[in-house]
Amino acid sequence: MGGGVRDHWRAMLPRMLTARTGQASLAINPWIFAVAAINAILAVGIGVLIAPHVWSVDGDRNLAAARALMAGTFGQDHGYLYTPLAAALAIPAVAVVPYGGAVLGWLVARIGVLLDGVRREVGDLSTIDRILVAVAAIGFVPTLHDLLLGNVSIPITAAVAVVAWSGDGYLAGLPLGLVLATVPKPALIPILIWMLVFRRRALTSAVGSAAILSVATLAILGASTYGAWFQVLLHPDYMETNQAGNLALGAMLPAILAWPLMTLTVVATIVALRRGEAPGFIACLCAGLLIAPYTMAYGAVLLLLAVRPLARVAPTPTFVLAATGSVGVIVFLPIWVGAILATTLTVPRSAWISLQHGAAT
Repeated sequence: MGGGVRDHWRAMLPRMLTARTGQASLAINPWIFAVAAINAILAVGIGVLIAPHVWSVDGDRNLAAARALMAGTFGQDHGYLYTPLAAALAIPAVAVVPYGGAVLGWLVARIGVLLDGVRREVGDLSTIDRILVAVAAIGFVPTLHDLLLGNVSIPITAAVAVVAWSGDGYLAGLPLGLVLATVPKPALIPILIWMLVFRRRALTSAVGSAAILSVATLAILGASTYGAWFQVLLHPDYMETNQAGNLALGAMLPAILAWPLMTLTVVATIVALRRGEAPGFIACLCAGLLIAPYTMAYGAVLLLLAVRPLARVAPTPTFVLAATGSVGVIVFLPIWVGAILATTLTVPRSAWISLQHGAAT
């Protein structure tokens, strides 16, 4: 990625992914196999339970928003928080592609994006280990949730990955700019702060392209369409119901506990940012999930990007976190995400510095 720009993290392949016996690589890395097996078993069981209830719920909602935009009734669904541009981009799927083709095509596209990310992350592994990593990534409950719902967390993760894996260039920020103009989720705010510190050119292009796309869409669709969208943001269904499925700190705990923990999360993220690029990135991924007003299980797909840098400096804790990830998300996401943040902070600063220097050479 990055069109020839030096990848600062390319040397961060985790030790847990490069186990060796003497001079010969193991045919199957047992650590990878264990995580893949756990995730696959849980994915099958959970998928059977939830698929009839969640299949293409978000995908259908986006298609409905496109139809509403075409009919001039956009903004009546107060559960659709994406921008008018997101709905406009779905119009071809409504007007040209049969429903089944649109749903299946969106599923295949996201799986393709995910597999390409795996290929880029672990391309130096054996074929069987790459397959196992792919199984682990797809079987991860947040990934499964995204795929079944027809959500956009996988493309969002890909856009963030382009910025993280590439050097600080203007082109790297363009995919994220499209994300900001279509699905501006609160969980992205800490990532933008990380970019302000470590990826300022990419941040400029991301924010600039998002602004240009938004203004152009506003001019085409009219102020009334965006006005209807703002009214939805002011009175979203998610915030006026019992918030079933909301896994953020503020939703799962009473305010007397949630606010101190959110404050602690902010402080921990600042400390991590001061320690360097990689720990700051992981902490910002965690902070977005913990302090956002609404965090569904699929949002944790972003944490797939934390595996490589964290495993390089803390292989055993990372294996434990990876093996327990799906269960952790289901049982109590804030504890599992908080464990990732705590692990990031417990790694000595010298280890992060050495990692960054090693990646730059």
